[in-house]
Amino acid sequence: MNKAIEYYEELISNGIEADSVTYLILIDGFGKQKDTKKALKFYNKMISCNKQPTTKIFSSLINSCIKEDKIEQAEEIVKAMKSFNIQPDIRLYNTLIHNSIIKFDMKAANQFYNEIIRFGIKPDIYTFAMMIDGYLKVGDQESAQKIYSYMMNNGININSTVINILMQLYFEKNDSKMVHNIFKQYYSNPSFYNNGISPDIKSWTIFLKSRLRLTKDIEEAYDIYKEFLIQIDKNDDLNFQLLPDRHIFNHFLTIFAHNYGNMTLSQEVYGEMIRRNILPDVVTHTILIEGYALLGQVEKANRQFQIMKSNNIKPNVFTYTSLIKAWAQVWRIDKIQQVYNEMIKSGIKPHRATYRAIASIKNLKFDISQQQREQKNSSKFLPISRTPQHVKDTIKLNDKLEKVQDSETAYSLFENFLKNFDNTNYLDYNSKPNIYSFTIFMTSFVFHHRNMTFALKVFEEMLKRNIPASCYCYNVLIEGFARSNEPFKAEKMFFTMINNNVKPDISSFNSLISAWAMVGKKDKVFKTYHEMKKFGVNPNEVTFNSMKAVGM
Repeated sequence: MNKAIEYYEELISNGIEADSVTYLILIDGFGKQKDTKKALKFYNKMISCNKQPTTKIFSSLINSCIKEDKIEQAEEIVKAMKSFNIQPDIRLYNTLIHNSIIKFDMKAANQFYNEIIRFGIKPDIYTFAMMIDGYLKVGDQESAQKIYSYMMNNGININSTVINILMQLYFEKNDSKMVHNIFKQYYSNPSFYNNGISPDIKSWTIFLKSRLRLTKDIEEAYDIYKEFLIQIDKNDDLNFQLLPDRHIFNHFLTIFAHNYGNMTLSQEVYGEMIRRNILPDVVTHTILIEGYALLGQVEKANRQFQIMKSNNIKPNVFTYTSLIKAWAQVWRIDKIQQVYNEMIKSGIKPHRATYRAIASIKNLKFDISQQQREQKNSSKFLPISRTPQHVKDTIKLNDKLEKVQDSETAYSLFENFLKNFDNTNYLDYNSKPNIYSFTIFMTSFVFHHRNMTFALKVFEEMLKRNIPASCYCYNVLIEGFARSNEPFKAEKMFFTMINNNVKPDISSFNSLISAWAMVGKKDKVFKTYHEMKKFGVNPNEVTFNSMKAVGM
């Protein structure tokens, strides 16, 4: 770039005006070097010289901003572009849509998509693919289906990317039959192969995951695994452009280790990965460690952890949590402390599941050393305490909620959650969402989006489905009203809890006292404090700090 700048300065010193091509070279060059500041500097010089920027210049600037995560600047450049009566082309719109989807901001993505339609720009296959994928990411299956229907009704040719997204759409709707139909319709049709459309590892993975979901026992799951190995070894005969990756092997590992508790088959899959030069990653090792933890096979879990570190694979929070679970099975507080300290020293922040694993042993009321002796010879017979399916599903929802930017998109995610809740025939009680799932949404709306209207709607929908509210549910709402400076609503929720025979705890009282303290209602603070004593709840430092705030 130094030579390009020298050339530019030489032009200026000789009284020659730089043209738009020169500015494009400089702006694009700095953009590729992720130096948006210098790219914008030459853009401003161009404007000051009354030179008309081109679509390519704007595209380069926007791409540069997005690469450096300078989203607000990118949006300002889009506005500047329109002020010059230059309309973004489909490639630039695709970039903007893609960036919005990465942020889980489907509201912005939809605005860009509507602009494309309004300005008469023809969406390409990637526009549709990204929109379907984006809606699936936030759980809006209905909108994803509408985009697909639009494509079909308008005769838009689809490619393997769209086919895979469609398979994912029906997989998330628990419609395995449609997944199989789509796979056979598009990937068993010779005309598609002639047009260069053939299944890749992603399509094959979704197809297999769909089949595995329907398995009734481990033998059936193992048959699918063996069939998979045969097919990838004969992919020339089957026309599969397929290279197996870690993801699909990790999924088989999860099925055998977590669903069926069979670590022998899990190790077989692990060995097959290594034989095929598919290097295990942190997910692979964590699945195995968790599998051993569920069976109470602590030494094997620890050995797998050591193998992982010896291969220079850095453990993550889930790896450490699984190992803590393993040591908790045999009441080794010293080992739990050691693993926890190592995690903190590595700069890894504990997850909620980490604290739950630690709490599971700290709350034991019997003598640990005695229990260890009793357990020593029987640990191999420990029952498998698998994580309930609804918890796994809700953790996925929570991950999405944490990335969603606006409350409307978050609420559409909740509406789709309700549709699945009401229309799915759950195989057993553990598969069905419960209060935990609803509380995740309430917490998100109260603390992340600060939207009490949506939080109350979640609360009402939960009660409609005969799921009684816990003390924690009420506490979330009371705290939400307190933070919104709505103490009377906080008080109303507090007494609703009492009327429903749910006993308030220290958090309930602290939130209500805080709500009254923030609006200077000393008499209400005093009254709530005495109510607390009446319920036998002892005040803590938080209580006294709120009371001090109003001069008590």
